[in-house]
Amino acid sequence: MEGVRRAKVTWSDDLSHNSEEERERERQAQLERELALVPVKPVYEPAELQALVSYVMDMTTLYDLRAEDWNEETKAGIEDWITEPKALILCVYFKGDKLKAASDIPLSPVYDLTYFVRPPDFVFKAESFHDDVVFGTFVDSVEANMIKQLESVFAPFFFAVNTWPDSVKSEFCSQIHTFLAKLTDMYYKMLGLTVLYIPREGLNLTFEKASADRELVKRLEGVVVYWTHQIKSCIEDQSSVASQKELLCPSDEYDFWVYRHENLSALLYQLRNPAVKHITKILVTTHSTFIHQFQALCDEINQKLKEATSNIEYLQVIKQPCAILECVDDPDEIANHVPQIINLFRFIWMESPYYNSETRITNLFKALSNQIIILCRNYIKLEELFGGQTKKALGEFSKCIDCCKRYREIYEVMAEAHSDVNPGSWELDIGAIFNYIDSFVQRCFDMLDVCNCMIIFGRIDEMEVINKPMFGGARGDQFEAKCDQIEHMFHDALDNVKAVADTILDVQAPSWYDDILQFRTVIKDIEIIIENLVETVFEGVNHIEEAVVALYSLHNYSKRKSLKRIFKRKTAEVWAMFSDEVQEAKKEMVSGRGQYPTDLPSFSGRAAVLRMRKNRLAYLKKVMTDASVWLMACSNSEDVIMHVNRLMGAIDVAIRELFISWTHNLDEKCGAGLNKTLMRKSAENPGLLECNIDVNILELCKEAHHWENLGLDIPMHAYQVYNKSKTVFYVYESVLAVVKGYNKILDSLSDDERLLFKPLTTV
Repeated sequence: MEGVRRAKVTWSDDLSHNSEEERERERQAQLERELALVPVKPVYEPAELQALVSYVMDMTTLYDLRAEDWNEETKAGIEDWITEPKALILCVYFKGDKLKAASDIPLSPVYDLTYFVRPPDFVFKAESFHDDVVFGTFVDSVEANMIKQLESVFAPFFFAVNTWPDSVKSEFCSQIHTFLAKLTDMYYKMLGLTVLYIPREGLNLTFEKASADRELVKRLEGVVVYWTHQIKSCIEDQSSVASQKELLCPSDEYDFWVYRHENLSALLYQLRNPAVKHITKILVTTHSTFIHQFQALCDEINQKLKEATSNIEYLQVIKQPCAILECVDDPDEIANHVPQIINLFRFIWMESPYYNSETRITNLFKALSNQIIILCRNYIKLEELFGGQTKKALGEFSKCIDCCKRYREIYEVMAEAHSDVNPGSWELDIGAIFNYIDSFVQRCFDMLDVCNCMIIFGRIDEMEVINKPMFGGARGDQFEAKCDQIEHMFHDALDNVKAVADTILDVQAPSWYDDILQFRTVIKDIEIIIENLVETVFEGVNHIEEAVVALYSLHNYSKRKSLKRIFKRKTAEVWAMFSDEVQEAKKEMVSGRGQYPTDLPSFSGRAAVLRMRKNRLAYLKKVMTDASVWLMACSNSEDVIMHVNRLMGAIDVAIRELFISWTHNLDEKCGAGLNKTLMRKSAENPGLLECNIDVNILELCKEAHHWENLGLDIPMHAYQVYNKSKTVFYVYESVLAVVKGYNKILDSLSDDERLLFKPLTTV
């Protein structure tokens, strides 16, 4: 059942009232009539309602709309709109992943939306639904929606207006044509197409009648002028242009000519449109000055289409080899594919009728360079580097550098071979070809430096644990705090590099040069701090062992190329300290030849001093040779070791000579002294006793003991005495105790008391 329509009140009727009060009363009466005429909701048979719902479902066109997306809630929303005459619009759209049908406009943005519009209070019938409903689909493109609405809905109304003055209508319609032509061109250009705006004005007129309308002809001339501009731009578009964030590859060159062929074909198809021919005929009839250039460009399209077809045929030969190259994972394998591709470039250069210019072949080589850069860039995992895998990253960057150098070598060899056959024919811009390659190689070197700095200054190495520098002494804490400062400075600089990781390997991003310069400035400051730290640490070094420990604590910094000079100098100073100690030991050996400790016997005492000096030299030699595993090479290290070995050999000879001198001074009958009495009367102190044990026996035992400790064999006749040394010294101590006690007693007696005890003290 249809609702009752409202009575229409025209603008002129509203103005016919004589006073403001009358107009106000009329408006109140009209409002009361509208409120009284509330339409009655229609009642549908279930089959008809279901048919109307299915019509709406079939007419809905949304992206990726599937049958299973229609849920009961959506169908109920469609039924509510159909049965509610006051609901003017129905919107069907996706809210997230859920399909929704509502009688209002969605408040949040949606990708696309299908709308259905009814006249106010209109009741649909199944048999006339498609004729009565107004529907359409909005997508997220504002331009597309605007073009559709203006061109299909509003523009025809303006073109059909007859009540405006000719000048006003001509100006207004001309602006509409200009706006729609530019909007259409812009929208489809973003899609990579050249689409002509074809005005609908004058299509229903014969070309004779249209030619007579001068204002219409002027408007059509404006459209044709814009067509000429579009076609000229399309024809002059001879090469693909890379955006700032992409590198064009050989396959992109092929795809460009395929796109150009399709674009030109589409343009040629549009020019065959009856409407275009009708407009052309109108302008030809009126002898328009703009039509000749337009027709010349139309003829040129055929030639450009022929060129595109030829280029596609020749470029097709590189499609498969380049596709294989794009699948390469390891940069080491790239060099295996490059020669074949370069040979195919030469084939195109020599055989193609349109692609045989140096500029286009140079562009092909630039595209090959870009492809190699992309493969290397994909091979390098910066996230793994900043995650701590520095050694792995060092290998990746080195491999990419070798790959790029190998590519350039192959190019130069093949260019030379080509020039040998055809001298002077290979005249390509080598700077343009390898510009990005050289830039990429430089960035790889930059990152090699960053990796090494991460290992040296940040102690970041997945292969080994690099310990934090540690120092002894009173200022050890200060030195360690300085190392912590160095590490913090480096990590701050590294964080800045991480923040621009996207531009590191992007050869089209020049900002990296400023970033790496800033990083290197911080590294230079760190190097100055380390140089000062090394000097300060060595100010407190007093002997070789401290110097070696200091170098070992700072050893990780010595891996930095710019710091090798100071560490090499300090290493030379350590070897010089060792050499000075060797010379000092030599002087002491000469000057103190006859000196020995008072608690040691003469011969073995001097030998023991020499042995201590030798042990000291042997210890220092071991310290230096063990440190040579990690210590930097020094030019005089071998000479110092040679002098040490000679001095140690001389010490062994001197010890042997002392031993021989001792053995020569031994009497073969040295054991006879064991047969002497243990005590005797003192000749100097009458009445007292003295120890009568042979002093030479005691001296022999002491010498033999120390020589045995020195690892030398005691002569047999001396060994027989030395074998009883424990007993001899025990007896000697016992006799001394008896003599001392006896003499003490006698010293305590007076002369009279001595006479009293004379029978007991007479020896």
